[in-house]
Amino acid sequence: MANPTDNFLGGTGSSIGNYVVGNLDSARDAIALRNAFDITAPIPAAGNPLSVWSISEETQAGYLMSQFEATRFPLDGNIGLRAVQTLESVTGSQSAPSTGTIFPINITNTDIDYLPSLNLRYQLVKGLYLRAGVSKTITRQNFDQLSPSLTLIRNTITPSLNQGSAGNPALKPIRSGNLDLAVEKYFNPTTSVYITGFLKQVDGFASTVSNPEIHDGFTYQVSRPQNRAAASINGFEAGYQQFYDFLPSWLNGLGMQANYTFIDSETPNSILGRNVPLQNLSKHSYNLIGMYEKGPISARVAYNWRDTFLSGITNVVGIGALPIYTRDYGWLDASVGYRINDHFTFTVEGMNLLNTLRSSYYSVETKPQSAWLNDLQVGATMAVRF
Repeated sequence: MANPTDNFLGGTGSSIGNYVVGNLDSARDAIALRNAFDITAPIPAAGNPLSVWSISEETQAGYLMSQFEATRFPLDGNIGLRAVQTLESVTGSQSAPSTGTIFPINITNTDIDYLPSLNLRYQLVKGLYLRAGVSKTITRQNFDQLSPSLTLIRNTITPSLNQGSAGNPALKPIRSGNLDLAVEKYFNPTTSVYITGFLKQVDGFASTVSNPEIHDGFTYQVSRPQNRAAASINGFEAGYQQFYDFLPSWLNGLGMQANYTFIDSETPNSILGRNVPLQNLSKHSYNLIGMYEKGPISARVAYNWRDTFLSGITNVVGIGALPIYTRDYGWLDASVGYRINDHFTFTVEGMNLLNTLRSSYYSVETKPQSAWLNDLQVGATMAVRF
């Protein structure tokens, strides 16, 4: 059969489980798929101008740091300054949202940032520390967010549902002022607990926003990343780590890491007309990691869970602006490594071992937006050390 079918996402997408879709296995062999449908037209020799682009980033940095230690009480730390100059260049083609006309772009930005930091550590009693840190940081946007490329999906039956997605080469980096306070307790070299509170003032955080744009005479709701207004992030993280080396025999290689994070974030949103959490930040999350280190064997099993979070904002024809939320989900990875000798290590890794299905919805859970499922992946590597 030229186009074998299967239940959508293997039946795991409950809101869309009754749809039958094409099996994408055959799409991995483009020539065979074209032959199955008797497609004889030659494959284009070049891509659409909007799909061809180049981004380069050159960074030069200088550092100054001084360590210090008090003589009369148990306080030490460091103070430093980092200067960073970044030259970023984007070349390619971009479409004008108002007309859809394609025109060449060549955007070059040069930024110079001065990033000071101060870190202090005070020992209350042996093994019990107070820490404080003040700093400024900068985070560059991902290259895919800076891409000028544009993808359009036309709905010939209901044109008001035409959709698209694109990057934004004019995105600015994220700049943040940070304050961190922590209490740490070390029971022995392999066992510790900590709790850290943090406060961040962030400017330039990117979020995905959907607005109507005209391309080839048709209107599409196109989603693009945009820098948002300044935002505040505060919360805390609590964690624990221990190797159970008091256990007998081979069991004393077992260990565990666990942490929980609470984040409260807020930024004004002009489209919704109210304050919203920062995009892609969950209020609650935790990680559980089982470890084993014994002789030549090293193993990890990591389960990560995160709460529901805001993942975008879109404009729906006839309805207006709606927030998009991604539901909470858990993710399981694992790896096992064996050190054959001082030069060779063999490792097997598995990712998304639970076949986690992620889904999102508009405003309320009864309005589903999308569902996606990443493949379960297993890989093997051989590391060589000379």
